[in-house]
Amino acid sequence: MRRTKGLGMRFWIVLFSALALASGAMAQAKAAPQPGADQPSARQMHLSRRYIELTQSDQMEEAIRSMIVGQANDDPSMREIPAEDRAFMVDLATELTVDLMPDMLDRLVPVYARTFSEAELTALVTFFDSELGRSIAEKSISSAPEANAAMMSVMPQLFEKMATRICARFGCDPAEMRAMMQGEAYGSALPLSGKPSN
Repeated sequence: MRRTKGLGMRFWIVLFSALALASGAMAQAKAAPQPGADQPSARQMHLSRRYIELTQSDQMEEAIRSMIVGQANDDPSMREIPAEDRAFMVDLATELTVDLMPDMLDRLVPVYARTFSEAELTALVTFFDSELGRSIAEKSISSAPEANAAMMSVMPQLFEKMATRICARFGCDPAEMRAMMQGEAYGSALPLSGKPSN
């Protein structure tokens, strides 16, 4: 049981990152539905589904696995457990994400249909159904693990700045706050002192 201590938070971070990739978060267009938007037409729903289909790729599962493996390798708590347990966690996160994809993509259809006009959806479908659009969609997915690693690399700066601002307001020790935040995010069992617990 001890070897799995602290894995929960990091596992969900990894899984949610994978879900974001699977949902098309790396695509060029991002939906921002407006409150009270009119119900989309059947044509918008059709075009929205087609757009989502076009921005997926046969590389999706491998890209998801690569991203999860990369984050697991960077996680100190994951490195502390046996290789077969790490493999289990990676396989589980990949399997759950892939299994959820059809339902998740179905739920995205009305979101994009409400967000984009019929003309905009037509333009998206036309572009991503072209040779150039297909190439961009493929490269967006294949580059996702590296892009995710690049984004995660700024997390230490985020923790440092956040800890400094929080402690300036509430009178705590920034170093201790930063250690606690890193412990929560990366699954390490560090107390506020920043020293490993016995």
